[in-house]
Amino acid sequence: MKNIFLFTFFIFSCNSFNQTQITEQEVKDKFYEFFEVLSVNNPDKNKLYELVTDDYFIFENQKKYSMEEFIQFVSTFKTIEDEWQLSEFEIDIDQNSAHVSLRNVGKFLVETDSGNVIMDFDWLESAYLVREDGELKFDFYFSDAIKQSITKVE
Repeated sequence: MKNIFLFTFFIFSCNSFNQTQITEQEVKDKFYEFFEVLSVNNPDKNKLYELVTDDYFIFENQKKYSMEEFIQFVSTFKTIEDEWQLSEFEIDIDQNSAHVSLRNVGKFLVETDSGNVIMDFDWLESAYLVREDGELKFDFYFSDAIKQSITKVE
């Protein structure tokens, strides 16, 4: 009986060592990749699905969105240019997941019916990422605008 216990313990121990530890850089890279795909410079927003779990959701603008709903929401804006500055990352990692909080400052040139505007946002954000089939993916994202302004372009 003792041998069976030791054998089982050995198998599970070896299995957990096969996966490499998630690194802070890997987590940050996943955020940058997310925003590159979200950018107006990338016309194929469906690539976002590759970065998230099947049951992913985001709380944005005080509303819960699935990825499909979120893509529809961001597509309602006629964004001409976008820029994000991610900073102040705080990352907690375990073997198969990461919890992240960060600051995100975004600036957008947007076409509206009354002319172009610049929209500035300052968000506090957090996310939970999990390892799925060897890939780090977003499972949950929370974004809260703590400051925002809209300026008409003359």
